[in-house]
Amino acid sequence: KYRAWFTGMAPIDHPRIIVAVMIDEPSNGVYYGGAVAAPVFSEVVQQTLRMMGTQPDMAVKPQIVADAVEESL
Repeated sequence: KYRAWFTGMAPIDHPRIIVAVMIDEPSNGVYYGGAVAAPVFSEVVQQTLRMMGTQPDMAVKPQIVADAVEESL
């Protein structure tokens, strides 16, 4: 049984939000947090910052995050 998770904050320089995403039993044979939960984190943070009227201090594409996590294992 796997649980994929990803936690982060935004904006990096002056954090205003913290988001944690957990996927219980991810499917399709993919279970790394960077591959499964990070894209959800990215979308939630982008939409939340937009609603708050706060500019993100960096643009990170979910695939870049997923690749970095997989390479570190």
